[in-house]
Amino acid sequence: MSTRSFCSRLLLLFLVGLVGGGPAIAAAQTADDAYRFSNRFPAVGTRATGMSGAGGVGGWADPSALYTNPAGLGYYQASEISGSLSGLLSRDESTYQIFVDGPASQNTGDNATARLGHLTGIYNVDTERGSLVFALGFNRTSAFDRELTYSGKNSSSSITDTFLPFGEEFDVSEDNGTVNIDVFPVVPFVAFQAGAVEFFNSRFQNDQYPFLQAVAPGQSIQQDGTVTRGGSMNEFSFAGAVEVAPDVMIGGAANISYGTYVFENELTETATRPGSNDGYSVVVGDRLLEGFRSMFFRERFTSDLTGFNLRLGLSANAAEDVRLGFTVETPTWYSIDETFTDAFIRTEFGNGSLAYGDDPDEDAARGEFQYQLQTPWRLSTGVSYTRDPFLISADVEFVDWSQTRLDADETEFDVTNETLEEYDYVVNWRGGIEYRSENGLSLRTGIAYRPGARGFDFTLADGEETDRSRLFLSAGAGVQLSERLSLNAAWMQERSTDQFLPYASVTPPGESEPIDVPVIDEDVVRNQIRVGFRYSF
Repeated sequence: MSTRSFCSRLLLLFLVGLVGGGPAIAAAQTADDAYRFSNRFPAVGTRATGMSGAGGVGGWADPSALYTNPAGLGYYQASEISGSLSGLLSRDESTYQIFVDGPASQNTGDNATARLGHLTGIYNVDTERGSLVFALGFNRTSAFDRELTYSGKNSSSSITDTFLPFGEEFDVSEDNGTVNIDVFPVVPFVAFQAGAVEFFNSRFQNDQYPFLQAVAPGQSIQQDGTVTRGGSMNEFSFAGAVEVAPDVMIGGAANISYGTYVFENELTETATRPGSNDGYSVVVGDRLLEGFRSMFFRERFTSDLTGFNLRLGLSANAAEDVRLGFTVETPTWYSIDETFTDAFIRTEFGNGSLAYGDDPDEDAARGEFQYQLQTPWRLSTGVSYTRDPFLISADVEFVDWSQTRLDADETEFDVTNETLEEYDYVVNWRGGIEYRSENGLSLRTGIAYRPGARGFDFTLADGEETDRSRLFLSAGAGVQLSERLSLNAAWMQERSTDQFLPYASVTPPGESEPIDVPVIDEDVVRNQIRVGFRYSF
């Protein structure tokens, strides 16, 4: 075995490459993340949430008009302020499985957050003829909060299999009897520093692949993981609407979008029989660490997004009790600042531990990156039918996700943009009903559907094909407390299926077959609860 010695020149080159060339390894520049950043709730505001957002595109006097069709502001007869608080309760039920029909284990992760839902001011200009209305508003347009936990026994693979450097990814030299090993890729470098993989000089001298992983092939381990997603997207809008003909409104909104997305992935691998990998040990100075017990891995990134777009709309009474609306929304041009840590690793042995990444100077796996995201155009149309005491509404939205683009000054996103072109267009739809009684009580319900943009894009561990479509169900109620003040409450549930792979299925150096990795199937249910007020004057 060799002692640990590193070439300062190569390490400096390595660190410069990470800071200057970090885009090549930063975690969030993927097609899935671009799609995630661009997805939004079907509804904002309390009344609209109770109807899953239906009604807004057709045009109505509601704060959510800023988000769906600003032409609807023209139907306001008075000025108004409104606001709401929003709570999100998320449950992620996971199934850990390696082989189809193989042993499986289930876990449940719960997450709860509370935030400001919306805050809007509407000003109805006193005009001699027609309608002129301006609005200023804040809306929370999406939330990423959810937590996945999983666990299971595995003797088929380990994340340490993916840490092994290939032949062109390390260099071995000798200086006055001291063997120097330089490992170039970020994660293998961190793993080598933390003792999750080790160089064995005896193997190198015998012309064998010189690295071994802490978890030997076929060794039984317990895997326990947590994947945490957090943050939200928000929209600050300035909008206006004008009546250009009797009961014909046009409107527009200028929107600043901003928010944060946080992703953290943690995995602990524990030997079911500590010390069973007797052939593995790590030399650290004059110490010999042996008797592998466990390994902890963590990766994390935070993306801060700021963007701008325009939303234009038309709404008109097409017939008695029937209203039609159209909305066109430009792409949102986002600037994204990302900080990331590709790997923190700690390896526990029977007589000590070794870690890399917890010291401020151990920054090889940390970096920052800036890039741009352009979302697709959105086209919507809606219709509503009003016949007291009912309002019935529906709308559809067309989005071609293949038009999404990523760009950066330092890096060409050719591969990612080609992957985005594999996405397809979708037609989102939503429908809702509102009942309004004479005593001021309103009852609402709705449904919305967001198809997966990649169609049948993954296979569950049991062999079933599915996609990442999202179904929303909602209900709500409102009560008129006085001529000017009303209170509203709404519930909207989101249901979806997802899948997570803790690590890639690689073919380790010297092996001929890729490893079998665990598949974590997810059933996600997120319940959003909003409570708000409206005050007119």
